[in-house]
Amino acid sequence: MKKIALTAIASLMLATSISVGSVAAASKTHIVQPGETLYKISTQYKITVTELKRLNSLTSNNIKVKQKLIVENKVNSSKAVSSTNSFTGTLSSSKPVTQPKTLVTSAPSNALSTRLVDIAMPLQGIPYVWAGVTPSGFDCSGFIYYTFNQAGVKVPRLDTIGFFNRSVFVKDPSVGDLLFFQNTYRPGISHIGIYLGDNKFIHAGVKEIEIASLDSSYWNTRFMGFKRFTDIK
Repeated sequence: MKKIALTAIASLMLATSISVGSVAAASKTHIVQPGETLYKISTQYKITVTELKRLNSLTSNNIKVKQKLIVENKVNSSKAVSSTNSFTGTLSSSKPVTQPKTLVTSAPSNALSTRLVDIAMPLQGIPYVWAGVTPSGFDCSGFIYYTFNQAGVKVPRLDTIGFFNRSVFVKDPSVGDLLFFQNTYRPGISHIGIYLGDNKFIHAGVKEIEIASLDSSYWNTRFMGFKRFTDIK
């Protein structure tokens, strides 16, 4: 019996090492270079910042030079774990990782992108007002609500979390897409803006509607990802 048990354990360890080794071998990695950010790396490999953080078990946007990051995993690691589970019938399966929703909506048309920019840009300088939804004053979500409705995309008045749940992640952002940020004035999803291209976005800042850059260390370390309203047809 002891011999059988030891054989079974050895086989399990071998199967596990083979599975893990296969996953590692199939993973594409990137070495962080000076000046690089998660946003720039995610754009280079056409994945979302959220997915990049999930692949590397990162809890923040902070990375270090020469740090090795997984940027693509061609093997479904859950299948490898399942194969070892079926061997013994006793290993408990791990909880499934929730994948970020991928793009299921159409990209904004050139006409919609133009309308959004034409509506948003003249609003620069309008003061920040908590819960504001008119040109007398905006908060970040109120600015989104006003701009998109004026552009013909009828979305309800929601907060940043509500808009986050009403949108899907995109790998290739277009002008007019949403940008979400976390851990600004509160933990978790807390800020939103409209993408203008070239790493720029327009949003309701602390004092007023303004243009900001993802190259800023403040916004880059809090950037969560690009998303698009499911209301866009």
